[in-house]
Amino acid sequence: MSISDGQYLAWLARLNADRLLLAELHHAGGIEYVATGPYMSRPNDADPNRPYATALKKAVDITTRIDGLLTFGEVTLMGDRLVTELVGHAWQGHPVRLFLGAPTWARDDFRLVAQGRNGGIRQAKRGEITFQVDEESSVLDEPIDTGQLPDGAGPVPLALGSVYNAPLYRVDTQTLTYRGSYLPVTSIRAKANGAPVEHTTDKAAGTVTLDGQFGDMTGDIEEPHNTPRKIVEWVAQRYGIAVGGIDLPDYRVGVYYNSAVTGRQILDELKEGLGAYWYLNEVNALVMRQHQAPASADVTIVRDDIFYDKLTLSSTEQPWRALTLRWGRNYAPLSTVAAIVDEQHPDEATRLRTEWRESRGEQDVSDYPMAERVTRNSVIQDANDAATECQRLLALRSTRRDVWNIEARLPPVYVGQAVAVEHGRLEGRLGRLINVGRSPTRGRTTLGVWV
Repeated sequence: MSISDGQYLAWLARLNADRLLLAELHHAGGIEYVATGPYMSRPNDADPNRPYATALKKAVDITTRIDGLLTFGEVTLMGDRLVTELVGHAWQGHPVRLFLGAPTWARDDFRLVAQGRNGGIRQAKRGEITFQVDEESSVLDEPIDTGQLPDGAGPVPLALGSVYNAPLYRVDTQTLTYRGSYLPVTSIRAKANGAPVEHTTDKAAGTVTLDGQFGDMTGDIEEPHNTPRKIVEWVAQRYGIAVGGIDLPDYRVGVYYNSAVTGRQILDELKEGLGAYWYLNEVNALVMRQHQAPASADVTIVRDDIFYDKLTLSSTEQPWRALTLRWGRNYAPLSTVAAIVDEQHPDEATRLRTEWRESRGEQDVSDYPMAERVTRNSVIQDANDAATECQRLLALRSTRRDVWNIEARLPPVYVGQAVAVEHGRLEGRLGRLINVGRSPTRGRTTLGVWV
């Protein structure tokens, strides 16, 4: 590769640069190589002497958002003979890969700018065939296969991190063996009606075997993925997704599922009480960060960057008057607690009866009579961490927040970056990019800015 990343970004920043988009469209019978102009790879490229048909009329516009959804537009190919040849192929579900560079570059110097899945033929007519392109985060909607408990009792539970008072399920009719986790554990503290009972633990199997007969069993489970970063990395590894960047606090956390669950559900639950966001970036790497008020700008947009009349206020968000952050979830609240726990550990007995512990905070927002009182669920497991996060989230929402839409001429910018907009309506305010839409060939970027 002769063109460095810095040179590539400098080239992208030139609005008059001659751009060529290459598309590799996979189908059941092979790959179609097409481009927005004539192109053939060089003899010394990794894929030498590869011709790309000049058939790419329209390419996807890609929008990345902080809610985990990546949206694509369409790919349109033109040419009577080509359309006739392609319409019968099996396209749906196969990869679509887009590469951007200059017509004079070697193929190895082009950069992958997006990849998705072919959503199938949307339209075919004389001289044109159009494909819908779907984003790849749909892979995270596939349920995690943990196996099944005996006697149709449902999926083997999935415990990640520190889990309080989760149900334990009997898995052996000959012994008093109960299972609490699909994954290996560090420990399980088995309890009957909240009172600890004698048992042995098979850490690798996530099971406990009791010394005597008891009724309904629960347990406090410790599993190694006990920070937000570790859980995100586990989800990414489970689904074969690269990690593009994680910026999350090292709080002690835990989640537990005794029914079918997907990777998307885990990531969404993780972000809910951490004020975080996640998405798959343009090359399908998983990014998850905590939402922070920016201290300095990563990107500056000046008035001349913005297309005429393309700076608009799209929504406003009231500040928070009060926040109740629920944490330390009890996964099996008890109606009957063992007498010994009630007598000797009343605080523990109270916790066993209630589903959540709570951290509360309030702030003065008297200028905003419609300020909200908000409740959030969190996977946090420690009181100090919960109090810290409660105050951080309140401070983040101590004033009204606005979302502005901007259409601008810009080199690549990314969701999560801090932005300063040198325009009268936003002068002196720092914001955060919450969505970025781009057309690979037109040099035009559509932004959502949260300020």
